[in-house]
Amino acid sequence: MIGEAPDPRPLGSGIHLIPVPLPFRRPSWVNCYALESDDGVVLIDCGCDWEPGHEALHTGLKSIGLGEVPITTLVVSHLHPDHVGMAGRMKQEHDLQFVMHARAASRMGRYNDTPAFAARERELARVHGVPASYLPTITPSSERPSFMPQLPGPDAAVGDGDRIPLAGDRFLEVLHTPGHEPSHICLRDSLTGVVFSGDLVLPRITPVVPYDEEYDDVLDDFLGSLRRLLELRIHLTYPAHGSLIERGEARVEQLILHHLRRLSEMEKRIAATAMTAWKMVGVTFRPNLSPEDQRLALRETVSHLEHLRLASRIRREDRDGVFWYRH
Repeated sequence: MIGEAPDPRPLGSGIHLIPVPLPFRRPSWVNCYALESDDGVVLIDCGCDWEPGHEALHTGLKSIGLGEVPITTLVVSHLHPDHVGMAGRMKQEHDLQFVMHARAASRMGRYNDTPAFAARERELARVHGVPASYLPTITPSSERPSFMPQLPGPDAAVGDGDRIPLAGDRFLEVLHTPGHEPSHICLRDSLTGVVFSGDLVLPRITPVVPYDEEYDDVLDDFLGSLRRLLELRIHLTYPAHGSLIERGEARVEQLILHHLRRLSEMEKRIAATAMTAWKMVGVTFRPNLSPEDQRLALRETVSHLEHLRLASRIRREDRDGVFWYRH
């Protein structure tokens, strides 16, 4: 997903894809979806708040013939800046209804507090074995990036099973699918059966499952969300990044297998020798990760180790303020 975003295009049944560039190397764009409704356009995700993204979104709407149609609703899949960053600006410009899962409303304070985020990242790195000399490198800046302005809470908070109306009796069914982020939702189109999977199911990469201090077992949440999609027998799937997925169910099975294998590998390593999560990052992920990727890899590693610990497959002990995992 490196390089220029593809062109906007209609996908059929009143659904349109608008790839919007992001101010990152990876992922380099987010898939925004414009759905025709009785009142105007329902938009799924909006990208970061920066000029190239803003221009691409509105130019894309014009190119698919929706430039003069009002955007009445913005539904955001989860509380990450590459999905929600431009929501405040879109709300001001279009007087639309900003919709997210109910958990997003309660977590907006965390999203808006960058210094507290940096402090949490530093403390998590410290207690999981990152050397003191490396903490400044792996800790993100407490200065808020310009593409991530502070946001108001959503106008409407939806829950699992709620319906977002489209045209006639057509609707988007809300599927609460936490794991990648606690407020994450997928949306299922009642007419076509297409699932807008956000960051839960991606075509070529495995979504990050970052440890979250407010929830005991985010990996269990993530696996449960994937298994729920299996039960729904999803097929055509529209992800938030990358190409469209023809066989959603098969991709979900791949993702579940990936995490089960990783859990097994980590358990075997812990059986051989006690390790910190930081040491586990070094033997699990590819070398030469950027500090940002190391930070994400650490959070994901902690989510896996805590899943094993909560299942009583490994144990955790505190050694002078640093957590070590052992058999």
